[in-house]
Amino acid sequence: MNIQDVILGFLYEEPMSGYDIKQMMENSVSYFFDASFGAIYPALRKMEKEGLVEKQVIQQDGKPNKNLFVITGKGKEQFQHYLNSPINPTITRSDVLIRIFFGRFTTKDKIKDWLEEERDKSQAMYDNLTRIADMCGSDMEHHKRFTLEFGIRQAEMILRMVDEELKNLNEKQGG
Repeated sequence: MNIQDVILGFLYEEPMSGYDIKQMMENSVSYFFDASFGAIYPALRKMEKEGLVEKQVIQQDGKPNKNLFVITGKGKEQFQHYLNSPINPTITRSDVLIRIFFGRFTTKDKIKDWLEEERDKSQAMYDNLTRIADMCGSDMEHHKRFTLEFGIRQAEMILRMVDEELKNLNEKQGG
């Protein structure tokens, strides 16, 4: 999976601007795939050169022109190739887990600070995902609902584990 695959998937549904793609990422897949404007726009330019997308310029009164990207037949083939390719292993990269792994080289208070920060981030992710679920209600397409529910449950699991570890650290400090 790369940024082009994700962009092609969004454009397979409907034409979008780079801004629209970024908004869709933030509101749907950002807990398992995220990209900045600095990655989206160069990818779109490259995809246009490769014939995977076409740019349509939309004239707007009193505003800059809007660039709308449309997936081409070649882009649809590329996306289908991605969907039919072997699934890559899921790799979890976590700065907080690496730090905790080496926690014997720091203080319990520092580890507690890291865990509390991770808890805040996971709570924010949980709150955002449940807000999206509430906004969409039962109208959300089944496959999108599955990935949203996956993210909600993952955030719940992280919150439970962090709370358990904070409790353990507090008990060790007090005892």
